[in-house]
Amino acid sequence: MMFDLSGKVAVVTGASRGVGRGIALGLGEAGATVYVTGREKREYPLPEFLNRSTLADTAAAINQLGGEGIVHYCDHCDDEAVKTLFERITKEQGRLDILVNNAWGGGIHAMSDYFFNTPFWEQPVALWDDHYQVGVRSNYVAGKYAAAQMVKQNSGLIVNISFYGGQRYFNNVAYGVCKATIDRMSEDMAHELKPYGVTVVSLYPGNVSTEGMVELAKYNEAVELSKMESPQFVGRSIAALAQDEQRLRETGKILITAELADYYGFTDINGNHPESLRSLLWED
Repeated sequence: MMFDLSGKVAVVTGASRGVGRGIALGLGEAGATVYVTGREKREYPLPEFLNRSTLADTAAAINQLGGEGIVHYCDHCDDEAVKTLFERITKEQGRLDILVNNAWGGGIHAMSDYFFNTPFWEQPVALWDDHYQVGVRSNYVAGKYAAAQMVKQNSGLIVNISFYGGQRYFNNVAYGVCKATIDRMSEDMAHELKPYGVTVVSLYPGNVSTEGMVELAKYNEAVELSKMESPQFVGRSIAALAQDEQRLRETGKILITAELADYYGFTDINGNHPESLRSLLWED
């Protein structure tokens, strides 16, 4: 890897699987110490192809890549549990360099038919509540505790994972409002943290070959995994930004993984150069 995050401490929320796991691996391969968080007990059954995706698996993979993976079970709906997480990091590491807010409460809904192509008045209100609780509010709470430590250091990076639904209609009303809110929250956090040398951005991945997409490709020939980003590619984009000592110039912005790859000159784990979806999914 061209990036060296040795000695840096990161937190990745929602890191059991999918994009969160890939982010943790991307930071781990650069040598970072990565605290991976998620709930210890699942509130709903997972499909069989996800049953082996655990925080312990993520931490072990980080260790194999040369970083240090540390498991911390945390329900990001519980403010006290989140506070305990950051207190632990301060006690054990004495610093925090990177927070990636990736946890998302829409997963249980995305597995239901009503998530797509259903008007909001026919969807359960819980769809809105879960998007807000873990996806907006949880980002704010984690950001609060991370910022307090980063301000003391006069340095740090907070990355809020978002998507093009913040720019145009995508999936449903609750999803779009969630992503647009994350983008505005990043902008306003950046405004207050810039004097302290702390960078805050929203990050848009492209189409990502998560476990769910890999499974779907078995049954749908239209799913072209070869054209997708790996989850770890998202992590590499954050590692690149974290190593950039001039990253404060990007604070408050919406960044796109593929465009970061073009700028910093890195590739996906298979050597591919994923393309930005800006022209397809960003409505000016």
